[in-house]
Amino acid sequence: MGRLMIIKNIGFIGLGAMGSVMAPLIVKSGYIVHGYDIKANIDKSSGVKQVKDIKELSNLDVVIFMLPDGKIVSEVAKKLMDMNLKSIFIDMSSSDPQDTQALGIILKNKGIRFLDAPVSGGVARAKTGDLMIMAGGDEIHLKELDNLLSTMGNVQFAGPLGSGHAIKALNNYVSAAGLIASFEALATARSFGIKPKNFLKIINGATGKNNTTEVKLDKFVISEKFNSGFALDLMVKDVSIANSLITDLSSEKPLSNDVLFHLSEALRTLEGNPDHTEVYKAIKK
Repeated sequence: MGRLMIIKNIGFIGLGAMGSVMAPLIVKSGYIVHGYDIKANIDKSSGVKQVKDIKELSNLDVVIFMLPDGKIVSEVAKKLMDMNLKSIFIDMSSSDPQDTQALGIILKNKGIRFLDAPVSGGVARAKTGDLMIMAGGDEIHLKELDNLLSTMGNVQFAGPLGSGHAIKALNNYVSAAGLIASFEALATARSFGIKPKNFLKIINGATGKNNTTEVKLDKFVISEKFNSGFALDLMVKDVSIANSLITDLSSEKPLSNDVLFHLSEALRTLEGNPDHTEVYKAIKK
């Protein structure tokens, strides 16, 4: 039986809304974390040692990516390969599983272990280390990384490489379908004369309850704050990935087509960089 690898030095690439709260949790668990981001800066009190140049990342046991999409992850991973960095790579971003599998082949040829481990739960659960972490890749390698990943949430093995990203996209599609249905129902109930508080009490006590009715409606929609922290363009990206997977693998005319249409139309008509809960504004109109 091989000697268990000692994991201590972690690279964390991507210190945006999610990465900036995930990386400090790793520090609190006793790891040394070196952070890098081309734009964002993390507070020194976080304990994360931020570097200004990616070339400063060296002698790392693990590199975690928390970036906008899989194509950017691939670009950065190739730069690290050119630096002869032989760390274990973990992509916790919301990436296309096909990009993940393609990158996996390149990394395997270079002798680099690679897992995908995207998350669900948003900034609020990222702060408390209560994310759902959906992991794909070699299950034996995952067990070796379980202590590290568990600092950020609940780790569940999904399947071979790319499975984490596949189920993340499918999860967000299911969530988006519930979101649109809940928004349509709330807007209709209000027009009928049903007060929002009564709508919530009844729906959440009946079979129609879902994440949107239980978590989002009162806090972000009825309050008109629309500040959940998850941008609509990211939901569109995830549902687009799910729609491609569903169309290719299971259904010629999936419901995901309609869900993607509603989200894309809302993104087109809403101003600025809208929060995904602002889809209600488009539906209400």
